[in-house]
Order: sequence, then structure tokens, then C-alpha cells
Amino acid sequence: MLLVKALRVFCFLQVRENGEKMFRDKLVEKFLVLLGVVLGTVVFSYAADVDLDRIVVTPYGYGETLEKTASSVTVVTAEDIENSNAEEMVDVLRPVAGVVVRDYYGNGTTASVDMGGFGEQAALNVLVLVDGRRINDADLSGVDWKQIPLDRVERIEVIRGGSGAVLYGDNASSGVINIITKKGEGKPKINLQAEYGSYDMNKQKLSLEGGINNKFSYLFNIGRQSTHGYRKNTFVKDKDFASKLGYEFSDLISVHFDSGFHASTYGMPSGLFQHHINEHGRRWARYGEDHANNKDYYFVIGSKLGSDDSGSLNIDFSYRQKATDSYFLTSHNDTRKNEIETYGVTPKYALNNNIFGHDNKFIAGLDLCRVFYNSRNYPYIGGDLKSYTNINKDSVSGYLHDEFSIFSKLVLVGGYRYELARYAFGYHDFTGANPDRDAKLRPDMQAFDAGVAYTYMDDSSLFFNAAKSFRFPEVDEFTGNYDINFHQFLNTNLKAQSAMNYQVGVRHKFNNKIKGSCSLFRMDVNDYIYYNPTGGEWGFGENENYDKTVHEGIETSLEVSPKDWVTFFGNYSFTKAYFEGGVYNKNYIPMVPRHKAMLGLKFILPKNLVFNISGNFVGKRYFINDQANAVSELNGYMVADTNLSWRYKDLAVVFGINNLFDKQYSEYGVYGTDSSNGFVYDKCYFPSPGRNFSLKVNYSF
Repeated sequence: MLLVKALRVFCFLQVRENGEKMFRDKLVEKFLVLLGVVLGTVVFSYAADVDLDRIVVTPYGYGETLEKTASSVTVVTAEDIENSNAEEMVDVLRPVAGVVVRDYYGNGTTASVDMGGFGEQAALNVLVLVDGRRINDADLSGVDWKQIPLDRVERIEVIRGGSGAVLYGDNASSGVINIITKKGEGKPKINLQAEYGSYDMNKQKLSLEGGINNKFSYLFNIGRQSTHGYRKNTFVKDKDFASKLGYEFSDLISVHFDSGFHASTYGMPSGLFQHHINEHGRRWARYGEDHANNKDYYFVIGSKLGSDDSGSLNIDFSYRQKATDSYFLTSHNDTRKNEIETYGVTPKYALNNNIFGHDNKFIAGLDLCRVFYNSRNYPYIGGDLKSYTNINKDSVSGYLHDEFSIFSKLVLVGGYRYELARYAFGYHDFTGANPDRDAKLRPDMQAFDAGVAYTYMDDSSLFFNAAKSFRFPEVDEFTGNYDINFHQFLNTNLKAQSAMNYQVGVRHKFNNKIKGSCSLFRMDVNDYIYYNPTGGEWGFGENENYDKTVHEGIETSLEVSPKDWVTFFGNYSFTKAYFEGGVYNKNYIPMVPRHKAMLGLKFILPKNLVFNISGNFVGKRYFINDQANAVSELNGYMVADTNLSWRYKDLAVVFGINNLFDKQYSEYGVYGTDSSNGFVYDKCYFPSPGRNFSLKVNYSF
């Protein structure tokens, strides 16, 4: 009955806001019928207990069991990734409860991940870490998800809410995505991987990993990939290299060195208005020659002195250099060459001790960061430098965090952070059309969190968390359009954004066959940073602060394993994100769906075969730039994916089909001016890929 009820609920997820009769998309119905038939074969069978491993996560920078975590957390394992159809990191995150992925071109080059309903600003409000290293760019580009090869990932922790702001600071407004990569150990092992698929997609990867005497560990990874893409001019060519080295001199002293290089070239076709689709089809490119070249290099060197029990000092020094050259040969915009250099030093002290017979874990640290941003503009047809913008950002912050066990089953967590930033701006126009601009800013922000987790039975707990988070404006968000004299300017009036986050939830293991979770959240955001398309002196658009927005909702998940060879899993999220007060009072934030759900099934078959099928549903949402909610919404969609994997010793083969029913949909849409049609405002779509196939082969020896 539980599975039947879940199917009924899923059929009716797409609901009209004004209370009109619920309806079902034909594609959704076909998939659910197929899935219902498969599920019907297992509903009447009951099985022996399935052992579920206790999950250990690191939301506070150290290992902790999931039931003692005072926030909503989802863990994606390496096995989950291997059994999926995921081509890029964002593909792995699509099924996660409360997470909305928007991939503009369907190839991972330009994508954002939304948690908590931030719409266009999503990429700037979710902090992404790789082994504790921040990878959010200092400008509006957000996160380059292509720099994280999937075969290197050990697990992904999706930590919702603002509690991460204490440990990590800026950008952790609505959550943290913590990506932990694999570490070499044991005998030397070589992994070879090749993958081929639709749109001339092909990948080749090679890695070498191992360890020596349990002291020295090493991992080297190289790879390349390319695709023509679903649409014209959505080609991608990537090259990657990464290394991860570690050495333990003793139980008290260890060092590590991580490095990576990512180079890519990709097309930028832009979106399509409806008349473009009618005339040329969904796969056409409005800008057939616009493209970008990107090079990204980083290294991290660090050491650990002491132990967790006696107190340990961790110090990491990091450096990153990213250069992106964008060529707008068809759209006739200026050629842009951007460079970002980032230096970071992050000393952290951790102590795991006992206070009056109670376990206590304490962390204190400093984060020092310096960013150099340089943007140069050239004529699109070639020529001398027209203008440049230099913005330097320095930040220094200190934080404290503590976890105290009142009883073995009752844990209190709390922390505080203070962060000071300093911006120095410089702008020069060589054409003389705009005056030079120089300015300095020194904003500061605070964050805190307080939470409690109560484990009322094994693998089951209740939790509550209240936290304050923040984000500073990105360096290029200060760049204004035109002032009253029609001169470009620096908008130094832009303020930092803050948010109060509240979470309450339950994780419950009914038995060894059924487990689930449910959490409620609310965020009150002050000075919400957003792009107002009618802002600025002349109404040409401007980055501004909105006094307040509210983000609230519910996230649920369920996993059922009636037999050890079959697992049913699903989740549902409701998110209501809206403006509070002001000109857009009670209007929804664009590009935030109210409803999102996932339903899936995993079969472990004979002969080492595993069959997976899942459906991901995203509801209607307003177009970007439609803060007034004046035009009809972008249609919701449901996409079904399936794959069949086979493993024999060190050989693994996975054949997958994405978008099984060839659904025509768009993950992203903008309401903007159509220059090819008299500059009238209209809906602009970014068509997502149709049905496509992939075949992946992995061999280790």
C-alpha cells in the first residue's frame, strides 16, 4: 500500500496554483505505468533484513555519524555515481531532494545548482568544496562544474541550511556541497575508462593510485572528453589532470599536496525565442560562432600536526589561477579576457576531548584569502584594448565551533564567525567614452549556528538548527551599466546579503527494509542581491538589494528494500520562495519550482547485472527577469533515465539511456528583449537534450 500511495501522489505533483483541477502529462503517465508494472512484481514479496551501513559525514570538518548531525544532509556515494547515467557532476545532483539543476546548454559548461530557491542567484548562494577547498569563482560565473571529474569522487555531501557559514563563510547562504575525492591506498592500481555516446560524445580517462607502507599515498588522474552537443555550437572539448599525494611521518605529523589542471573550449549558442524554434528547430544556435576558452590550475599544500584526541593543527596553503577568454563573433559583443588569481591560507585547530565525562569536539580557525580579478575588453573583430576593470578582494575571518554531547544520544552544536572583506576597484576606458573609476569598500559580516540532534533509536534522530549566513557581492556584481550621464560606473552602494535559517526534521529507520526523512525549513533573507532588469538610472538593468525575501518549504525522502535485490526510492520537495514587501510583494522568485520529485527503482539481477530506472520531476517556474510574475510560467517536465550495468571482477560496463521518452523541455528560460524581432520582450528558451545514449567501460588492474 505504501508504494501504491507513493505512485498516486507522484502522478499528481503538477498542480495549478489557483486550485484548478490536477492534470497529468502523457509522458509522465507512460513512465509511471511502466514503473508501476515493475514495482507491482515486488509489492507482494517480503524479504530478509538488509543491513544498512551507518553513514559517516563531515559537515563540521570532521567525521560524524549522520544521526548526530543537526542539519539536513544527503550523501551520494561512489557506487551511486557508478550506477548512474551521470556524465557531469551536475547530473549526479539532479535526483537529490530539494536540489534543482539548471544546465543551460545540456553539456555542463554553464550550469547552476539551486538549494532553497534562489533562482538566478543560485550559484552564488551555494558553497561548493572539494576536499575542503572552495571552488566558487569570485565573479558571477559561480562554479565551474566541469573541473570535477566524476571518476575521482569518493562521495558527495549535500548539507542544507546556513550552518555551513560558520566554518566556511561567504556563499554558504543556503547550503554547502562537500565533494570528497578518492585517496590512493594499497597495491598500485591502474584504472582505464572509455565512454561513448550520442552527439559524438567520447571520453578517455587513465588513473594510477596506490600506497606504500601505509605512509605514502598517491593518485594521478588524466582525461579528455569531447562532444558536438545536442544543439549546434554546444560543442565541448576538455582536458584534465589531477594529483593527490600524502605522507605520514608519524601518527602526529603528516603532509599532503593536491594539484589539478583543467582546460576547455566550448560553444555558446544562446537561447531561442519561439519564432526561432518554429523556423529552425530546437537544436539551432542563434549565435553559431560564439565560444570561450578556459584554463584553470590549482594546488594545495598542507600539513597536520598532532592528533584529534590531543589537539591537532591543520594548515593549508592554496593557489588557483583561472583564465577565461570569451569570443562573441556572431553576437558582435566585445571580446572579454578575464583572469582570476586566488591565494588562501587556512590554519585550523581541532580538539576532541572529554569534559566532565561528556564527549566534546572543538574547532577554531582563521581563513585568509586574497583575490585578484582582471577583466579586459577588446573589439570583437580584433584591435586594441578598449577598457579594463581591476578588482582586488581581501578577506580575513575567524571562527569557533563546538559539539557537546549532553548524553550519548543528545548532542548540542554551535559556532560563531566574523568575516571582514576589503574591495579595491579600478576602471580605465582607453576610448575616452567613460571616466576612470576608483573606489574602496570594507564590508563585514557575522554568522552563527545553534543546533541540537537527538538520537531516539539506532539510525533515527530528530534535529533542529538555527543559523545566520551571508554572502558578499561578487567582484563583478559591482559593475554598473550607465549612470545619469550615460557613463559606465561602479555600483559601490551594493550591500552584503544576510539570512536567518531555520531547520527542523527527522531521520527515521522503520526497520532494515524502510528508512526515510522529512525536514521543514525557512530562510528570511535581508538585502537579497539580485539583478533588477528595470533597475539603474535609466532602467537598463542593475544589480540591487531587495529588502527581504522568504524561502520556505518541506523536503521528504523514502527508501524501501523489500528484498536484498530490489530497492525503491523517492523524494518530494515543496519550495515557496517569494519577495516580502516592496514593489514585488508576495511575487515568486523567478526560476524556482514549487514542486520537485524523484522516483526510482534499483534491481540487482543475476549474472552481476544491475538495472536502474528513475524519473525526475520539476514543476512550473517563472522566467528569469519576470519578478513581476506578469507572463505565463515555463512548463514543468519529467524526464526518465535508465541504465543496465554489468560487473565481472575488475571490468565494469554501463549502458544508459537518458530522457527515455524524448521529452522536449527546458531547464532554463529568460524573459528578455528579442533583437531580431524589434527588441520586443518575449520568452527565451534554452532547450535541453532529447533522448540520448551512453556506453561506459571501466577496467582496473
